[in-house]
Amino acid sequence: MPQSSCLCGANVITWDSPSAFNFRCHCLDERKLTGAAFALNILVPIETPTVKSGKLSVWGKVVTSGNTIYNHSCGECGSLLYRTSTGYPGTIVIKAGCIDGEEDPSAKYIPNIEIFTRSRVPWIPAVEGALQDSGDFSKESMVALGF
Repeated sequence: MPQSSCLCGANVITWDSPSAFNFRCHCLDERKLTGAAFALNILVPIETPTVKSGKLSVWGKVVTSGNTIYNHSCGECGSLLYRTSTGYPGTIVIKAGCIDGEEDPSAKYIPNIEIFTRSRVPWIPAVEGALQDSGDFSKESMVALGF
């Protein structure tokens, strides 16, 4: 069963469903959350992960689409473990950088799609073979991903 943990180790979550797809997000909110040019995410079709230890802090933000995105992070170190959205009920978005294990999650979870490519920094090339959406997930992309 996959597991994620925060930087300080106080919070550990697990989930029992394989990813529906992996995506790289170039939105400006992700940049602020991660301090990086993009975020690597895994969409998992479950309501909530199992919290093995710790207590996550949750806060939400209404985004341009009108949906509220909830951020589930460690109250001690601030690591963002996963996100949920009112626009995609029954799913969670695991932050790949927090996944534990012997294999590098950045090498394992190759994106099937990139979203908000209109905000991609110019020195980041597109992932070869990945669908490209200039904004959030389009209906066409979701169908192509089988979701």
